[in-house]
Amino acid sequence: MKDLLANDGWRGMHATRTTHGIVQSRSVAAILFAGAISIAIATWVCFRLGAGVAVVGFVYLIEVLLVSLMGSLVSSVAISVIAVGCLNFFFTQPLFTFRVDAQQDIVVLTAFFVTSFVVTFLVHRTRQLAAVHREQAQLLNLTHDSVVALDMDGVITYWNSGAEALYGWKKHEALGHVADRLLHTRFPAALEDIKKTLIETGRWEGEIVNTRRDGSEAAVASRWALVRDEQGRPIATLETGTDITERKRIEEALQQVSRLTSIGELGASVAHEIAQPLAAVATHGAACLRWIDRDVPDLEKVRASVQRILTDVQRATEIVRRVRMLAKRIAPEMTRLEINELISDVMVLLQREVLKYNITLRTMLVPGLPAVLGDRIQLAQVITNLITNGIQAMSTIEDRPHELTIKSWRSDDGYVIVSVQDSGTGIDLQHADRLFEPFFTTKPEGMGVGLSICRSIIDAHGGRVWAENNAGYGATFQFTIPVIGDSGSGK
Repeated sequence: MKDLLANDGWRGMHATRTTHGIVQSRSVAAILFAGAISIAIATWVCFRLGAGVAVVGFVYLIEVLLVSLMGSLVSSVAISVIAVGCLNFFFTQPLFTFRVDAQQDIVVLTAFFVTSFVVTFLVHRTRQLAAVHREQAQLLNLTHDSVVALDMDGVITYWNSGAEALYGWKKHEALGHVADRLLHTRFPAALEDIKKTLIETGRWEGEIVNTRRDGSEAAVASRWALVRDEQGRPIATLETGTDITERKRIEEALQQVSRLTSIGELGASVAHEIAQPLAAVATHGAACLRWIDRDVPDLEKVRASVQRILTDVQRATEIVRRVRMLAKRIAPEMTRLEINELISDVMVLLQREVLKYNITLRTMLVPGLPAVLGDRIQLAQVITNLITNGIQAMSTIEDRPHELTIKSWRSDDGYVIVSVQDSGTGIDLQHADRLFEPFFTTKPEGMGVGLSICRSIIDAHGGRVWAENNAGYGATFQFTIPVIGDSGSGK
């Protein structure tokens, strides 16, 4: 039965190929016949008019070109041979014979023969390249990702079906428009800085937000590639984009859960930090009343007590502000940030945890770092997660000091780098590749969302996050954020 089915399949394939060959042969024969008739008519007209060899040769070249545009290479070559024969037989002395006496006529016939074959080959090659380009364009239309080609002014020159489905504009509606104006694109960094990176490296990747035709927003993982000509000059940009809107919605929900979890874990620290200024307020308030109740109130000391009360109230207010910063659930707001200031804000909230686990905390923050463009809440969450992760990694260590070092500096390629180094258990090498995967955790009580959220936040800011074991004990987690260029902030 298998042999019978295989035989039937082979017969079917053979029949299909045979049918295709017959159709192709008939097409070549029809074009060859039409070309021969055209050559015959042109020959008769030119012979009656007494046209010279040069004129007839030009007419024949036009017909060879037309046949080349219509048919295959075989029909084009056959028509070229027929044209050379007619030119020799009817228009070259002696007439009505294929003999050529004059050397000049031999040169003319040879030039026509070579020219006709060159024209045939070039037209055939052009048709092949056009067919390849059409196939490539069809392949680009098969992908669900958006594929957009831009010239160096950002004007759309190609718009595939994936872009139509994602954004809502048809191809003819999008072509000729400036992409970031049509889509109202929000970039994770200054557009000028992105273009500079693209020119220098030939590539750029990041998460952007585009506006659809219906007004809704689409989060897109965008990848840009620079196209250069043979002289190395940039001529176009090819942008591919993957719709990650739903993924971002889920990530934002997980971020909110993680922030609330962090607040719960820091509850004791927050209560301790607030209790200190409140106790001071009570003490200064009681002292103030004593100075007022004297027979002669000491107004200077009253004023000093009130001033200390105001200072302690400000301290408590600042702690509450930092907690609210983590608890709020609002849309990301990209603003200028001083990364060292943000690190200091987070460290205040973590003081209780530092004391609880007997952590020796060191900071090596390079002063005067350039500002970065980022969302304060999200980046604070990243720093909180990494520091908390380092503290927890040392919670079971008993044979060495619990040391946590936070560093910040600027790299040579225009990024601010933040690292959190602990002296804990380090990273298990068999889990190293999965550290930043969603819901992966090695802690019995862990949720597995902290580090994955860190990665999604940093990716959205145009940076990257990674981890590695130290030379001695523990591990170091680092992330990068691009600095704001001189051109200003991004959209």
